[in-house]
This record gives sequence, C-alpha cells and structure tokens, in this order.
Amino acid sequence: MSTGTSAGAETLSDAIRAAYDSNPVVGAARAQLRQVDETVPIALSKTRPTVNLTGDFTQQLAHDFGNTGQIWRGGAQLVQPIYQGGRVRAGVSAAEAQIATSRARLRETEYQVIVDTIAAYADVLKSNSVVALNEGQVKLLSEQLRASQDRFEVGDLTRTDVAQSEARLAAATAQLQAANGQRILAQQAYRRIVGHDPVDLEPLPALPETPGNDEDARTTAADNNPGLAAVRFAERAAMENVHAAKAAHGPTVNLNAGALYVQGRGISTGLTGFTPSLSVSAGMPLFTGGLIAAQVRQAQAAQSQALENITLAERTVREGATNRYTELRTSEALIGSAKLQISANELAAEGVRQENEVGNRDVLDVLNAEQELLNSRVNLVQAERDRYVATYRLFQVMGTLEVALGDEAPIGRYDAAANAERVRRMGWQEFGYDPDPRQDRDRNRPAAVVGPTQ
Repeated sequence: MSTGTSAGAETLSDAIRAAYDSNPVVGAARAQLRQVDETVPIALSKTRPTVNLTGDFTQQLAHDFGNTGQIWRGGAQLVQPIYQGGRVRAGVSAAEAQIATSRARLRETEYQVIVDTIAAYADVLKSNSVVALNEGQVKLLSEQLRASQDRFEVGDLTRTDVAQSEARLAAATAQLQAANGQRILAQQAYRRIVGHDPVDLEPLPALPETPGNDEDARTTAADNNPGLAAVRFAERAAMENVHAAKAAHGPTVNLNAGALYVQGRGISTGLTGFTPSLSVSAGMPLFTGGLIAAQVRQAQAAQSQALENITLAERTVREGATNRYTELRTSEALIGSAKLQISANELAAEGVRQENEVGNRDVLDVLNAEQELLNSRVNLVQAERDRYVATYRLFQVMGTLEVALGDEAPIGRYDAAANAERVRRMGWQEFGYDPDPRQDRDRNRPAAVVGPTQ
C-alpha cells in the first residue's frame, strides 16, 4: 500500500471496506444465509413438544328447533415426539449441509464484490489518466494548428496542411469527449459498487506475488474455490435428503397428554366435568400408494444433479484458473510491449518534428507520429489496469483473495456463524422474532448486533 496519503484521500483498502460493509449484493447474500440458518431450528422443532388449545360450542335443538341445552368444551393437548424413524437426524444433517453451502456462497459473493470494487477503482484511475492524455493531445494539436496557420500566412505551408491540422484537432476533441464519457461511466459504476462517489483516489498499491505457473493456480483453486466448495456441500445436503425420504418408511412414536373441560347446560348438565388423558401412539406406513418411493427417487435425482454440478464446477474452476493466469501473463506482455512502443514513438515523434522544421517531413507525418505516441500511452494505461484486475481475479478463482489482500482484507468481519448459533439457542422461544427488516437494515452489516426482539 502506498504511503504518505493526503488528508481525505481514499485508498483501495478504504473502497474495499466500504463495499464490504454496505454493498446491497453482499447484504442480500447475508440475509439469504440467515434464512438458511433457520432450517436447523425448524428441523429440531420436530423433536420438541407442541401444545394446542382447543374449544368448541354445541347448541342442542329439539325436533321443533327449541333450545334443549348447550355444551361448551375447552382443553389443551400436548404431543411429545419420542421416535421419528431417523427423519429428524437426517433433516438436521441436511440443514447443516445447506448452511455450509450458503456460507460458501456468501464468501463467493463477497469475493465478487471485492474484485468488482478493485476493477471499479482501477477503471476510475485509468479513465482519469486517459482523459489527461487526451487533454494533453488537444492542447498540443491546438498549438500545432496555430503554428500551421502562422506558417500558412507566410507561405511556408499550404492550405492542405492547415486543413489536416484542423481535422486532427477535431478528432482529438471528439476522443477527449469520449474519454470524459467513459470516466463518467466508471465513476457511476464505482458509486454503485462502493456506495459513494470516487474523490481523490490514491494510486493503486503494489500487487501481491502470484503463482509461478498455471498448474499451481489450478491446484490451489481446486482446494479453495468457494463456488466449488458450495456445490460439494450441496451434494452432501442432497444425500441427507435421500436418507430423510427413506426414513419416512420408519415408525413414529408420540406421547400425548391432554385435559378437557366440558360445561353442559339444559339436558346436557350431567356432562359437566374435567377429563385428563395420557396416551402413547405409534404408527408406521405400510402402503402409501407409491408416495414414499417417488419421494425417495426424487431426492436421489436431486443428488444426481448435485453430483453433475460438482463435475461442472470442477471444470469451470479449472478453466477459470487457466484463463485468469493467461490474462495476467498476457497483460504483463502487453505492458512490456507498450513501454517499448512509447519509447520508440517518443523518439520518432521528436525526430519527425525536427525533420518537419527543416522541410523533410510534412505536417501529416507529424500528426501521425503524435497520434501513435498517444495510442501507445493509452495502451499502456489499459494494459496496467488489465494486469491489476487480472491478478485479483486470479486470486478470486483460486479462493485465496483474503490472503492476497493481506491485513487490509475485510473478509470475515461479518461473522457468518454467529446467527446460526443464536437461532439454534433460541429453539424453544415461541416469540423470539427479529426486528422489522425495514427498521433494521444494519443487521446485514458486519458490525450488526444480532438478537431477537423480546
């Protein structure tokens, strides 16, 4: 990271932290993870008792619809599951695998937002440089046009030379306008990702060390890529869903307790009284019309799909690592080429200008030489931007972006496990709601203090 930053200047680390804290794409992914966190308490609830209140009223009538009495009933019933045939265990295991999948997806989303931030930051700096180069070109061509007009007045140049200078200045002005348009687009992309306008951005810091060859990149990606980890966890969840579907053939045992109070009036007065009850019920499906078998096959097909997704992800990650490594090395080669072009074009432009002064070159030769010099400088700016972004895209697909960012990496500031632990502890709370989401957007931020509304 560069040192000696001016007061109020924004660094790349500042931009990354701002995006990590406030980007709505990451916020939505965190909210999605919290939805999945609730699958464990939902699965565990099947092992806990349920209590229901019941009540009814009956009006008894004679054959002529006369009132013969009323019966009021009210009571409570408790059902405690004792054995569920393995359904709950498989459901909890599947839910935990789904949570692991969502955490890997969240990490993948965080990676993407951070790399998008790096690209947006680099694009703003690149567009600023391109605008500055084009402004310099317009200024240079304006001076050359005045010089051409002066030389035309004394008969040293023709009207054609002046027209060529005018045309080239008009083209340079249009290029400057286009560069300004690209700068506006880059600034708006930065605002969308980071959350505020880019003002006084510091130069990009030095790049971290990259793998020595593409095979190292592929090996690291196979072990650490969060998208690949997500599909592997998804397959585990699908396997547990198969177990849960098969467990539907097993027996269930419940303990039932209840209490019923009856109040009778009229001829039903004798029914008045309090009746407690306690029983154990058990059951096991013998024939379901093929329902359970179909559900098992459905779950197996979902697992088969998950296995294919793993193969696809492995191939995609391998391709991505190779492509990102190739992009990096290509941009490095382009940087070297652009630097050589700049050096050669600077010498050529200076030589053509001097030769033009003594009449050995015409104005068009000078204009062409200066345009080639500008193009090579713009190409260098673009290649440096591409190398910087390609480096971090390589670390993104390798799954080591936080290592590449070092101590400045914000990844992990949002505790993905905290909410899962919280809601699991809240399993017995019947009214442990969270605050109204419209009033609690900060829950999606790293510094959020999580807790239910009591």
